Amino acid sequence: MTTKVAQILAVATGLWLASLVSVEAQASDAEPGVEVYTPATFAEFLPRTALDLVRQLPGFGLNGGDDVRGLSGAQGNALINGRRPPRGSGSLEGRIRAIRVEDVIRLELIEPGARDVDMQGYPLLLNIVTRSTSAARIDGRIEIEPREDGGEEYQGELTTGWSSGPLELEARIDLYDETLTDYAAIRSSTADSPFARASVDELEGRTRRDWQALARLAVNANNDLELTVSSERNDDFSRPTPASAAEVGAIEDGRDEAIERFGSVRWRHAFTDRIDLIGLVTQRQGEATSRDSLISGGIVSESASSRETGETAARADMRWRPMDTLAVETGLTWASNTLEGSSSASIDGVVQSVDGDDAEVEETRSAILASATWTPNSRVSATVGGRVEQFSLDSSNEGGASLSLTDLAPRADLNWALPDDWTLRLSTERRVGQLDLGLFLASTDLDNALSTAGASTLEPPRDWVHQITLERRFGERDLVRIEGETVRSDNPVSSILDTDGEVRPANISAETVTRVTADFELELDRFGFVGLSLDGRATHRWSDRVDQLQGFSRTTSGHRDYFYRIGLRKEWAGGRYVLSARLEERAPAMHFWLTEIRKEDNGLNVNLDGEWRHSPLWRTGLATRWQEARTDVIYVFDGVRRPGVGPVLVNTLERSEGVYVNLWSEWEARPSTFIRLSLRSGRDRSGTSRVDTPQGVFRDQLSRSSDNVPSFNVRLRFQR
Repeated sequence: MTTKVAQILAVATGLWLASLVSVEAQASDAEPGVEVYTPATFAEFLPRTALDLVRQLPGFGLNGGDDVRGLSGAQGNALINGRRPPRGSGSLEGRIRAIRVEDVIRLELIEPGARDVDMQGYPLLLNIVTRSTSAARIDGRIEIEPREDGGEEYQGELTTGWSSGPLELEARIDLYDETLTDYAAIRSSTADSPFARASVDELEGRTRRDWQALARLAVNANNDLELTVSSERNDDFSRPTPASAAEVGAIEDGRDEAIERFGSVRWRHAFTDRIDLIGLVTQRQGEATSRDSLISGGIVSESASSRETGETAARADMRWRPMDTLAVETGLTWASNTLEGSSSASIDGVVQSVDGDDAEVEETRSAILASATWTPNSRVSATVGGRVEQFSLDSSNEGGASLSLTDLAPRADLNWALPDDWTLRLSTERRVGQLDLGLFLASTDLDNALSTAGASTLEPPRDWVHQITLERRFGERDLVRIEGETVRSDNPVSSILDTDGEVRPANISAETVTRVTADFELELDRFGFVGLSLDGRATHRWSDRVDQLQGFSRTTSGHRDYFYRIGLRKEWAGGRYVLSARLEERAPAMHFWLTEIRKEDNGLNVNLDGEWRHSPLWRTGLATRWQEARTDVIYVFDGVRRPGVGPVLVNTLERSEGVYVNLWSEWEARPSTFIRLSLRSGRDRSGTSRVDTPQGVFRDQLSRSSDNVPSFNVRLRFQR
């Protein structure tokens, strides 16, 4: 079966089956624009937490929100009892995982205009409705995994809460430690190292320490106060193993440390049952350091950097519903972001000096926003709004640079319930993005001995985004959806050669990306296939931009023409035996980097899972993964790519991995206390690197292989 045929079949099958389905009319008391799912809907998956339920929702993907500075309102697409969890460390997934499935009453998928709620641009919002929990509760997870090569992994997660009357307290801690041996692997060649290269064994370690505390106080019926404080620390390191000193290859050594502290205060005041005022103030501070060294071909290179970042943001929103069919929102936002950093590097003993190796940047954003949502009846809702934003930037690079801009960002949405339970969504929006202040700090890529200067000044990227979605939900979990999207980026950020011959980030010419996606999830019981379900996705993509380094028109970096996925799940004996299979393929991708162009072909990915449910308290499963061999063809240039200058060598990397197998068994040792044991096979890995001239003349080749690394995993999860 060709890829194109598989794509067409995936889409056509879903639409054909949808056309055969006889859909019963909704109950008269159903809330328009709100799809409700109860835990019983997903009982056959044996969910343990609310996150297990969310992962089974048809056509919904959890989004934790934009993890960027200055957008204090971006808090993801999930609500818990009508409230967004606060930002800060501690993922949205972790907060939902801490909810016992026994405490979930229902899951609500909310369409725009269905309720007086801030959609924040999402086409759907999830609201998890829970029952009143006990005054004191605790949720925890402990996971230990020793590996055959001496590596090991430890994870721990603990959430505790207490409530009494109007006061609610919650605390969370998340710990992660991992050490492993990274077996020798092939790596790409460079113009400075024009031979087939491999990295030698490295000992790597990762540590994460997160904690969060939350307090909510219902002062009275009209006033709520919420306070959040949190901290997140990450520490990664790598160093050669003792045996690697005698190896021939690239030897690396490095360490990265980062810590962020976050605090927020949120206050809600209800003037009347139709007017709410919400105020939010956030503060974030961060520190990060990194150090790296590389020995390759006898060349010693080193780099180091440190940075301090800060964010202070405030937002005030007033939501007013003057009539049942109209909701109005208006507000003000302000944010100040700062970065102070320094970097240094030496290549083959030569100290590099580039603009931005000692950088100070301050960015300020303020905006006025307003929107109105009109719902004339239960089948139609429309939202029109936007914001006017003032942006200013001061940078120490190139002797000092400043910039001031004003942007208008309109938005319009239409949500229309068509006959036969189809829904049409139309959206158009002007997005003004958030700058990554790290681009103002100079950096060095030791692998290709290239230093990049810090940006002198940058404008925030601006996009026009147009979307159209046609969707039908029916049955308990069935879904058919077709979606089209076009994104035109007027001034994306990329690295270019400036007039002084330095490589630095800058705004470049426009690029366009267009995507069409079809999804379906279907339960086939109604066709006589008891216990059988089918799901699929197919995507086709077009893109266009001008290559700033060579001047030709091309696709965007990482572009893939298509992607498809087909999954099948079958149950027998009333759900006692379960078998599922999933096949997916991504089209080859072209990556356009400063010193190379890489064509990546990943091939097929096949997953096969089986499960045997011995009893309601005990189940055992087998999971297998197989990935087709991956081939990368890399065209390497001598320095930064330039117009009319071709590559100096072609490096072909071929990698293959064996089948991964995970045999596991889980049982409920006592109520809401689960123990899982897993035996994981690891994977055999092999790779070959071949170097040729652009004319096809052979220059060098080497191969590397490594044995699989079996491991044993023990997980304890409890809820009280």
